[in-house]
Amino acid sequence: MDTASTILRLLGEYEQVRLDNQREGQRRELEAREKSAEVAQLLDARRALLTRSMRQAFSGRRIDTQELQTQVEQINRDVRAELVHAGFAPDYLQPIYRCPACRDTGYVGEPVHELCACMKQRIMDEENRGERKGGLGEHSFEQFNLSAFPDDTIPGRRRSQREHMRLIERAARRYAEDFPENEKPNLIFFGPPGLGKTFVADCIAQRVMERAYLVRRVTAYRLCEIMRKNQFDGSEGRAAEGVMESDLLMIDDLGTEPQTKNTSVYLFQVLNERNMNGRHTIISTNLNPEKMGAMYEERVISRMMDCRITTAIEFYGRDLRLMKG
Repeated sequence: MDTASTILRLLGEYEQVRLDNQREGQRRELEAREKSAEVAQLLDARRALLTRSMRQAFSGRRIDTQELQTQVEQINRDVRAELVHAGFAPDYLQPIYRCPACRDTGYVGEPVHELCACMKQRIMDEENRGERKGGLGEHSFEQFNLSAFPDDTIPGRRRSQREHMRLIERAARRYAEDFPENEKPNLIFFGPPGLGKTFVADCIAQRVMERAYLVRRVTAYRLCEIMRKNQFDGSEGRAAEGVMESDLLMIDDLGTEPQTKNTSVYLFQVLNERNMNGRHTIISTNLNPEKMGAMYEERVISRMMDCRITTAIEFYGRDLRLMKG
């Protein structure tokens, strides 16, 4: 499905959200009126005041807008006080919005309208769907279960796998909470498969999305495909834009992409442009630094492993998937 069709479908969903919230607002008002005669009187007084002002405006008579605003604000204060007295929250009758920025319209800006951050994220969510089964939003820090990791000593390591994951979880939470003001904007997770690299990256992504930032997740294979098609005929223009402009880009399974003569070109282009624009990137790979150095050009490695802007975190221990089996 193309982006235009996705936006049309999402706008229909947004309209349904507005209708549902409007019905909920009407239900709340009826509930408050039935429970408090004072609230009902104040709401009727406010409605009468606004109706009278509109009639005056339509008849061409001058309205003292400052006086009108003062009167409405006083009634609103009285309504909030009576709501609390009746056992409701003071904002119980405020308009209900899933996204206060766009008021569930999908657009912000006046007079020029542009897509709201919530709509952009929904579009990216649709594009992320299918990059990995389930897409983003499946994992969160609340699901982090340290007891799933062995706590016995690992030969040659100072910490057990569980203790090591405890430190990784702490660093991941800090990265997500500090975003986008991180000391180092990029992360690279490396180590054998089955150790939780993608899970930890997804936890970070979920928290960042909850804070209304745009997140895009692609496999390295899909990333190269996007860049190749966009360069060839522009058919992946929207996807390429998401890769370059998302607040956080997650590149999963680095090293599984086809190693063509353009692979390093595409990776360098993405990493270099994102670094130059101060955008954040998380890479996960089953390769160790030595294998990465043998597989990619030096300029790509310099962008991925630049210690000034990148924190490299090694995952080690036993494959959890094999342990479950």
